[in-house]
Amino acid sequence: MTSALILRLFCGLAGILFLWIGFVAGSLSVVAQKATPRQNVTMMCNPFPPSKIADRPMMPGYDVEILRAAFAVSHIAVNTPFYPWKRAYLMAERGDADGLCSCSYLPEREAAFLYSSELGREHVGLFAINDTVLDSVEELADAKQLIVGVVSGYTLESSARELGLDLISANSERVLLGLLLSRRLDAIYTFKAPMENTVRSHNQEYAENVNLAYRDISNSPYYSCISRKTDNAHFLLDRLNHGISVLRKNGIYADILEKYGIQSDEEQAPSSSERK
Repeated sequence: MTSALILRLFCGLAGILFLWIGFVAGSLSVVAQKATPRQNVTMMCNPFPPSKIADRPMMPGYDVEILRAAFAVSHIAVNTPFYPWKRAYLMAERGDADGLCSCSYLPEREAAFLYSSELGREHVGLFAINDTVLDSVEELADAKQLIVGVVSGYTLESSARELGLDLISANSERVLLGLLLSRRLDAIYTFKAPMENTVRSHNQEYAENVNLAYRDISNSPYYSCISRKTDNAHFLLDRLNHGISVLRKNGIYADILEKYGIQSDEEQAPSSSERK
């Protein structure tokens, strides 16, 4: 065999080997992309301190921090633009965003969203200046003898009106707190975490030590919701649920809540069959 022929055979084999290496490398790249099809997500948030805070980048709210930490377990970055609830919901529903930072469970929402594992629990109750006001109140209907403040636009307002409560509505917990402290209200019916956040802010601003009595009326789990119209929706749900599980096990979940003055509920999330 001549040296020229040997050289041609060598070059041919080298070319085949090069093409094979390129094919394998390309195949591995495709596999890697399929294994991690998303590197970032956009979750729409509505301002709802202290769980979602629009204007404090270093303290964006505990729901936002939990979502970021949960997705970070799978090396997925989270973008959290803030919009009013109705607009945020519409954008996520039609697939303009990957999902909602948080949402409560309603059967009719299942057509548009995939529900995550429990993100937290939402407590709703009555606040008053002292325990005496709430002594005879076991459920919301027992507050008919009281003048009750509610935030206008909350779903709580309509449920309180249906029970025939004597209501005064205002546009924020801050305004309601002022009415309560000036004795124009007997109690405030609202979400626990935002009201406690309002009291803390009031005490810091005015160097006071307001400490309200509280009666829990109801509490229920809430979730993060992934839009069914977004790319790789089930993959994102799986990664989010995995991250939430990791955060609960390693203590980071409780640490984030503690940072915002919130205690973690020990109650377990209900199964999907229990929620339906």
